[in-house]
Amino acid sequence: LVIRAGLLALAVIAGSAAADAQTVTRIDPPHWWIGFEDPRVQLVIYGEDIAGLTASIDHPGVEIRQSAQTGNANYLFLDIEIAADAVAGPAPIRLAGADGAAADFAWELRERAARSAGRRGFDSTDTVYLVYPDRFANGDPDNDSQPGYVDGLARDDPGGRHGGDLQGLIDRLGYISDMGFTQIWLNPVLENAEDRNSYHGYAITDHYRVDPRLGSNALYREFSAAARARGIGLIQDVVLNHAGSHHYLFTDPPDPSWFNNDSVFEPSTHQHTTVHDPYAAIIDRADFTDGWFAPTMPDFNQREPRVARYLIDNTIWWIEEAGLSGLRLDTYDFADAGFLDAMMARLHLEYPELGVVGEAWAYDPAVIAPMQSGSPLAPEGQPGVSSLMDFPLQIRARDALLAPDSWDDGLISLYQFMVNDRLYGDPHNMMVFADNHDFDRIHTQMGGDIALTRMALAWVMTTRGIPQILYGTELLFTNETPGDHGQIRADFPDWLRRIVTWRRDTAAIHHGDMLHFVPHDRHGTQSVYVYARRHEGETVLVAINKGETPHALDLDRYAEAIAGYAAYRDVMTGETAQTGDGIDIPART
Repeated sequence: LVIRAGLLALAVIAGSAAADAQTVTRIDPPHWWIGFEDPRVQLVIYGEDIAGLTASIDHPGVEIRQSAQTGNANYLFLDIEIAADAVAGPAPIRLAGADGAAADFAWELRERAARSAGRRGFDSTDTVYLVYPDRFANGDPDNDSQPGYVDGLARDDPGGRHGGDLQGLIDRLGYISDMGFTQIWLNPVLENAEDRNSYHGYAITDHYRVDPRLGSNALYREFSAAARARGIGLIQDVVLNHAGSHHYLFTDPPDPSWFNNDSVFEPSTHQHTTVHDPYAAIIDRADFTDGWFAPTMPDFNQREPRVARYLIDNTIWWIEEAGLSGLRLDTYDFADAGFLDAMMARLHLEYPELGVVGEAWAYDPAVIAPMQSGSPLAPEGQPGVSSLMDFPLQIRARDALLAPDSWDDGLISLYQFMVNDRLYGDPHNMMVFADNHDFDRIHTQMGGDIALTRMALAWVMTTRGIPQILYGTELLFTNETPGDHGQIRADFPDWLRRIVTWRRDTAAIHHGDMLHFVPHDRHGTQSVYVYARRHEGETVLVAINKGETPHALDLDRYAEAIAGYAAYRDVMTGETAQTGDGIDIPART
């Protein structure tokens, strides 16, 4: 175990020699704030044989409601209540032994940032840029490898660390802003001290520390503030389902019940349907939610109240600490349903406008829809998330673009699939994407076909929902051996920049309803899909032509969308024309 007392400010600030001998390795969370609707916080104090000590805090407005022990003598839990009129400042925790010897350990209360509770989250007015910090830009080569961390710099290893960091992101915020993105979602930045494949960040080993190979807590705050100054929000990737196998909570757990399957690896079945299947056996639901992702990812038992409290407090701590605009909740449906209800209820209480998107990787809308707030399929009283990753629409759009157009395949299947939007609480708040960190790159999915790649991204940018673009998409990255795409790559960043920046200021895309028309031979071709977004006198008409020949739109057919308009402007070229002259859609555009 690496002890980082300097980071966590666990200095002994007073006390006798006998008390000083009591070792406190850490206090989680290391500080807290005044002014939450729920005034309680759970402190996890960890150190050798401290469970028998008596804790006290002599600070106005701070009261220890309960001091609790577990089967592990190295833990002491304090349930703290903080009055609304409590004063910010040092609030040291005194630990005293039976012999009266005592020592004080640093802890403090802070004032919340102005308008913290009313912070704006993310919504359909935003475009999200998804970045793997380790794979983006290396702003500080000195942090590439760190003492005490096995997984160091290995740029030739696809599973190794490549050196990207928070400083690299800070240095390139101008580029991200100029592309038109208004939110940045970073894959997890917290410490991942696993021996192998630690670059992805999803096996967290310290919930209160940024991985030093990426930077520091202070640099993370600096990045968030610098992004915010450019009008860009920060979405943190939160892992509620599991920890890393080198986490102190797993290597020396408060109790074996903190992790599912008695802290022994049993793989999840990954059967997402069991959560909402009315016929699912209880044991099958448990095999899904309680199974582990991997031997290095021990699965939290959120039915244990102190586990639930630890995860909720940590999430709130980072919202305040880093000034987050939103959360992406990893493996959302793998977590215990009761815990998720408690988690979302608390977030709604403290941050009514916070953006929260849940990841439930299933391709059937009926499987994921019940998790969104307001869904007609949601259990009564379930708080739910405001947004979900739209995996069903991603896979359907991909298949529709790749398949030949026919009576029941190709673009018609995408048209038909949109009827499922009635299952969501708010389809306009779904997060839509062509690819992400778990998928083949969209240009690879489209077989390197630039026309299909443009169609896929145009769909993401103009359909209902919140678009998410994976870093490097603007440069036509693939996950295959690159060929000679110089000509294509030179043009593509400007094309995507134009559509992203146009979307940023287009209310019809942010808030407009969606009206679409059947792609059918009766209307000339099955290879042209037309839809409109309409809002307060502004209409955007989108036409996707997969065909090998140009197509002239029959404007009488689309009168419901464009009646009353005498002219139109091409978003990408800026050219204007009269509707009376007709609208021609070139082949494969």
